[in-house]
Amino acid sequence: MATDEQLLGDFVKGDEGAYAQLVSRYQRELFGFLQRYIGDAAVADDLFQETFIQVFRSAAGFDTSRRLRPWIFTIAANKARDYLRANQRRATHSLDSSGAGSTQQATLLDVMESSEQSVPDSLMQAEDAQTVRKIVSQLPSAYREVLLLSYFQRFAYKQIAEMLGIPLGTVKSRLHAALACFAELWEAGHNGKTRTGS
Repeated sequence: MATDEQLLGDFVKGDEGAYAQLVSRYQRELFGFLQRYIGDAAVADDLFQETFIQVFRSAAGFDTSRRLRPWIFTIAANKARDYLRANQRRATHSLDSSGAGSTQQATLLDVMESSEQSVPDSLMQAEDAQTVRKIVSQLPSAYREVLLLSYFQRFAYKQIAEMLGIPLGTVKSRLHAALACFAELWEAGHNGKTRTGS
């Protein structure tokens, strides 16, 4: 099977089918990322199309000795950020959209459980999964962005730093802050339930 980089190279040489294969390869994963980022399936679909229009236009300038996936996600993240800026509002997000399978959620939850703040084992239960989605939607966009790229899309910290144009230390501090903020919101929500239920 051809690599992403080979497909892009074939497309630049005139193979339009290679471009179609790339779009198909990224459709579920990239759409899922954009939907979690923006919280709106229709907007995510538009941004997906815009991302691949830019890939189409910029393909000839891409160095195929580099990895294609970080470049595509960088374009998508920039499109999402621009959209949120243009609309001057904080979008709500859903982590149960396309591309957010149980394995990916478990990865995020494992990290949260191993952080300094303790998150209960019951987090994996259906009721708590809904709470997780709600809490992540409340995180500041800068935290949400690195959280999605790191724990859901599995990019390395160094790749995220390059993609977002921020220092490596900033990536780590934002992730740490995101997890701390998550744990605080989680605890506040469950303390509220306890008080309400008692």
